[in-house]
Amino acid sequence: MSAADVSTPSSAYRAMQPAWALVLALLGGTSTMRAAGRTYLPQYHAEEDAAYKERLQRAVLLNVFGKTVRNLAAKPFSKPVRLGEAAPEPLRVLVDDVDRQGSDITAWARGVFRDGLGKGLAHILVDFPAVDPETVKTLEDEQRAGLRPYFVHVSAESLIAAYAETVNGVEVLTHVRIRESETRRDGFEEVQVERVRVLERDNWAIYERSGTSEWEVAASGPNTLGFVPLVTWYAGERTALCAAKPPLMDLADKNVEHWQSASDQRNVLTVARFPMLAASGLEPDGGGEGGKGAGKVPVGPHALLTTSSPQGKFYYVEHTGAAIAAGRQDLEDLKDEMAMLGVELLVRKSGSTTATEKSINTAQAHSELQAMAESFGDALELAFYFAARWLALEVDDASLKVEVNTDFGISEGDAQGLDVLFKARAAREISREAFLSELKRRGVLMADFNVETDGERLASEGPALSSLRTAPAAGAQAPPGQGAGGER
Repeated sequence: MSAADVSTPSSAYRAMQPAWALVLALLGGTSTMRAAGRTYLPQYHAEEDAAYKERLQRAVLLNVFGKTVRNLAAKPFSKPVRLGEAAPEPLRVLVDDVDRQGSDITAWARGVFRDGLGKGLAHILVDFPAVDPETVKTLEDEQRAGLRPYFVHVSAESLIAAYAETVNGVEVLTHVRIRESETRRDGFEEVQVERVRVLERDNWAIYERSGTSEWEVAASGPNTLGFVPLVTWYAGERTALCAAKPPLMDLADKNVEHWQSASDQRNVLTVARFPMLAASGLEPDGGGEGGKGAGKVPVGPHALLTTSSPQGKFYYVEHTGAAIAAGRQDLEDLKDEMAMLGVELLVRKSGSTTATEKSINTAQAHSELQAMAESFGDALELAFYFAARWLALEVDDASLKVEVNTDFGISEGDAQGLDVLFKARAAREISREAFLSELKRRGVLMADFNVETDGERLASEGPALSSLRTAPAAGAQAPPGQGAGGER
């Protein structure tokens, strides 16, 4: 076992890696799911490697998980994020450019929320530009130089270790390690540099290495704040420090199930489209053209099949189509289940069932997504407080109020109506246009969703895999003792 170094992840991080790997693979789409290979699309017993690779390359992901994450994450930010009017002016500057890259707080926060919704948590690091102590000595010097704090989105899989201790009943971070990477130009070549940022209450350091070289300290210094300015937002149920169950994990697992079933369906369609040539009554050492053995009978439009055996017979065995119908139904059922899982976070519940919901001081029923939006607002408030500490500003809770939109969601009664809608659409009792219009009216789809535009996009993608059918061939011949079109 190799010795631990600065890049060694914590046990909590290692426990979360399988979930994050699945989420990242789904969010990456068909290409990343194919790259994952046997991890999410197992190879059949006795299936040859070449056949498996062909089946893998034919598989196409219906990315319900990624689309659901994007749609749900957009709802809290359909209205701008607002910082309280009493906030000091130096903090209000952050609203229009929160990351020193021109992103306003609403657009930036949407990305953090979306990342946390998919992975269960996300982090906000409140950083400050490195300064030259010889030229910047006072707060006035900082203001003259235009120096100010800024927010950095740290994804869940980038924070490889975090440790804390309880001080006066409050959990306080004592050590954090964040993995980063940077591409640097070396002449006409590029060099990939790995980096680990280490943050502690009294100091900070940046370790770097390129290739297989040893880790070296590239920069370090004192932490003048006296605490680690990192905010962690838990979208899912917290299981440990910087670890949580992704709230849409059930949907992710169901999407993998659809990926596997769709691969099976595509495979059976490929088999069904090409009937298998079979022969009976041929002699082992003859029967084919030119006296070739039965195992080497030529197949093709320009081949002539002959046999000297009076019992010899050539015929095609075709698929009955029963497995195709069963596979199609399985895909339809999975799509319905995924749709309902995606809607669950929007349903307003009369009873509070989670710790996050219990913390909301309101009698109004909230959906899980609304509860997440409110807790995310609390995380942003803490981030602005850390920014105020960087600027040595005296602030109170009232002046740092952050408002995130929670005016969305559907009632439990509407959820039952949605269930009826899904079933009616599955039974083809209503049109797709009517179905989508109802979803838009009930707030499931975004307000700017356009049915006609979506229909054009859907048509450009080609026919749905589940809509492809193969009818049994009429008059197919079969060997004695086997029904025509026997399955294989």
